[in-house]
Amino acid sequence: MSERKTTRLKRIFQSPETVIMPFGVMPMHAQMAQRAGFEAFEVSGGMSSHWRGVPDVGLLTLTEVVTQAREVARAVDIPVYCDADTGYGGGPANVRRTVREFFEAGVAGIHIEDQREPKKAGGRSGIEVVSDAEAIGRLNAAVDARDELDPDFVIVARTDGYGAGGGGLDEAIRRGQLYREETDVDVIFYEGLHTWDQIRTALEATPGPAYAIPNNAIGRRPSLDELSAMGQSIDILPFVLPAVHEVWRLLRAVKTRNSYEPMDDYLEHIKDSEGTEQYQGWGGGLFARPAYDQIRSWEEQYLPTEQQRDYVDNANALFDGGPST
Repeated sequence: MSERKTTRLKRIFQSPETVIMPFGVMPMHAQMAQRAGFEAFEVSGGMSSHWRGVPDVGLLTLTEVVTQAREVARAVDIPVYCDADTGYGGGPANVRRTVREFFEAGVAGIHIEDQREPKKAGGRSGIEVVSDAEAIGRLNAAVDARDELDPDFVIVARTDGYGAGGGGLDEAIRRGQLYREETDVDVIFYEGLHTWDQIRTALEATPGPAYAIPNNAIGRRPSLDELSAMGQSIDILPFVLPAVHEVWRLLRAVKTRNSYEPMDDYLEHIKDSEGTEQYQGWGGGLFARPAYDQIRSWEEQYLPTEQQRDYVDNANALFDGGPST
């Protein structure tokens, strides 16, 4: 596509219809989202922490997160949107560097929150937010850095005013409206609201693109038409949750039964899906970029005949895409 990823992401946020945005961690997750036909992908800050085995309390550094984001962004053709915490330091110089690092990594947009450092995971207790003036300064530093690099790079202002000590819905809305009035951010993001009525109220009170990520206990979502009518710009889809819960269940089944049988059952389930769109290769090999067929094609194109590998006359030819060590 000739259109920049930043422009495409900005248009998604400006759409009058709610766009579902898959939400995960790894390049393969983004490749899955793209292959399934989604328009964009978000790198989750909380999940990124958990997949590295640490709590979501600001322990990951800017360098670690940008390295991961770069790997995700270059793995797909769709825009990638990232959680950027408080801007990794919260000060103007930190925030400006954060914007530049993500932009140069090929990311199309980031959200920056108004939490006091060290930050806490969204939706958990112990959250504190910075003063209005500090939050506005943080966001304006991000906006100015954006405008110097690419005006279409998306800056989202996240407020944790709802869950902060002494906060609530009114405080969240007040901050969302303030950030819209006092900065030139592209989108307002409300974190951790508890009911869809609260989300509807917040979105109706907020001019311009906005969305909310509700508390996990909120229950089933309204339809996309209802979310669009609310003004929900995007709705995140944490589709990789089975990669934790189902994997843990399988592991425990093997240990509890002291048998490989649960794994064999699952492998048979995978084999039964061969030849359908559900089958994506052993361990997701179909999502690899470049594809295995492309590697073979390049070898045939560029290597002398005597250096080309035999992909046909060997035992593994019957099992391409199968287990590997």
